[in-house]
Amino acid sequence: MKTIYLYFIILFMGFGTLYGQDQELSEEQYAILNLELIDGLVYEQTIFAFYWHNYLTSEWLGEQNGTCNQGNNSFKTSEISKHIEEETLIKLKNSLKNESKARVLSPHMLLSDQVKLVSDYGSIDVRRVSSPVIEGDIAILIIKEKGVWIEKINFYKKNNKGIWEKFCGVDILESTGTKGISYLN
Repeated sequence: MKTIYLYFIILFMGFGTLYGQDQELSEEQYAILNLELIDGLVYEQTIFAFYWHNYLTSEWLGEQNGTCNQGNNSFKTSEISKHIEEETLIKLKNSLKNESKARVLSPHMLLSDQVKLVSDYGSIDVRRVSSPVIEGDIAILIIKEKGVWIEKINFYKKNNKGIWEKFCGVDILESTGTKGISYLN
């Protein structure tokens, strides 16, 4: 009987490691977060949703309106696939698709003292962010802005000095989910 209890305890601990908050964000991921988290209330854990990867296709991005900036050059959001190789977009999509762990944000890694990490995201004043997903010199970050249904995919690129810069942001207008999949964190 003791063996059975021990087995269940070990099994439970294994699931906690698999689905828990066991991985910390890297310095590069914090470099991207620090571009966005300048002030305000921010939920203390990263978030994810099982439908976000559906938006990382050349077809969907090609249908979006807006303007992106890369250095002194600006281009239409619909042309973003000309600035990100299809293979990189697929890798970002797969990485995002496999993202399933909330990670606790470290207040010591955030550069701005104007950011306050909070444990309750029920207020409309709280911003929530995904873990930045990095593939080579391209990265994405999903931001759930203040308000319940405003989501955005931001794209970042490393410049020739190795510093991350935001070059595009695409709003997700149907952010209640895709094909019946609702928001999960």
